[in-house]
Amino acid sequence: MQAAGFASVRKLAIFAALSLIAHLLIVGDIRLPAWPTADEAPPLRVRLQAAPALPPVLPRPARVAHSAPAPAVVRTLPTPEIASTTAYDAPTMAPGRPRTDESAPAAAATAPEAPAVAVPPVETRPALARRLPRNGEITYQLYLGNNRFNVGRTRQSWSISDGLYRLSSASETTGVAALFVRQSIEYTSNGLLTTDGLRPETFSNERVRGGKKDSANARFDWAAQTLTYGEPPHSAALAANAQDLVSFMYQLGLVPLTPGRIELPITNGWKFERYELEIGNEQPLDTPFGELRAVPVKQVRRANEESIELWLAPAYRWLPVRIRFFGRDGEPSGEQIVSDIKVSEE
Repeated sequence: MQAAGFASVRKLAIFAALSLIAHLLIVGDIRLPAWPTADEAPPLRVRLQAAPALPPVLPRPARVAHSAPAPAVVRTLPTPEIASTTAYDAPTMAPGRPRTDESAPAAAATAPEAPAVAVPPVETRPALARRLPRNGEITYQLYLGNNRFNVGRTRQSWSISDGLYRLSSASETTGVAALFVRQSIEYTSNGLLTTDGLRPETFSNERVRGGKKDSANARFDWAAQTLTYGEPPHSAALAANAQDLVSFMYQLGLVPLTPGRIELPITNGWKFERYELEIGNEQPLDTPFGELRAVPVKQVRRANEESIELWLAPAYRWLPVRIRFFGRDGEPSGEQIVSDIKVSEE
């Protein structure tokens, strides 16, 4: 009886296992190969015939330096609109003015602490040499470190209406990088479009990493010539040419530029400081959007502090086509390179 009982249990277990395997194969739509038996295999027949002629090898198409046309109201910039040049007119800054803030650059600041900074106003501002289309969007591939590992994308967009502008920059990790560290950074600048260019009124900086959110804001009070920034809030004297971390990228494209150094007071929401910027000569630049010519604008690095670098394309309305970030050791920490540009019809 006991042996018969064990045999019954064993048969029941084998039946259950076979049933489970069959169920998994059916539900998972897994198909095993059907090998024919000797009786089912058809006789082998061989027929020789001439091989067909191979088609001719076509030449590789030439590389296109712009993206596909954009739908509806938006279009991709087709061909260069402005002839390449290395002569630009410098904006009227205050060269040699002593720096009053020695805090870290705003490129990748994470600490909210910063004392109030008094940045004296500059009375003269350069006349505009160009203007932005009413609407536009730039898409960038986002890379990390020296090895240029693709970790995500950035979209910068703007809109202009009734003398007001709105600029935004949104970066996020994608693909494999997002599986390990999901991170996003969003900057938003709102303000006026004046005869001097962009005049920001509010700026927000929001970062999310691993579910943790950090944010900082800045408010420009032009009537009182006061900037309020940071958390807890700090106040500083507001210079006439002050910008935020996003608006300055586009303001530089609106004013005439020449190779040399300028200074520009900039806030990233946490800090307010003067950026000393070195404007270089136009150079070729290889991008996913195609080969471009661009003018590098590099923040002069200070020891043990972060910095930023822009590349502006004269043929594409002096828009920023490359943005590089450097760590406190001076090594590249991140990079955005243009992959598409779309602007509205004027």
